Amino acid sequence: MNPEQIQQMVQWLNQQVMHSTESINEAHLTNNYYKETQFEGMRDAFMRCLNKIKNV
Repeated sequence: MNPEQIQQMVQWLNQQVMHSTESINEAHLTNNYYKETQFEGMRDAFMRCLNKIKNV
């Protein structure tokens, strides 16, 4: 991957983390704990990917 592709991937991952966090907050407000847990898992997975990219 070239640096531009990596930058695009990082931007996409950051957007997904932000979207997941917003969804977690909405699910919490509506007491939808299943969705809250599901989005927490997604957010954590996106963050793990970001951490791997940063450590390369």
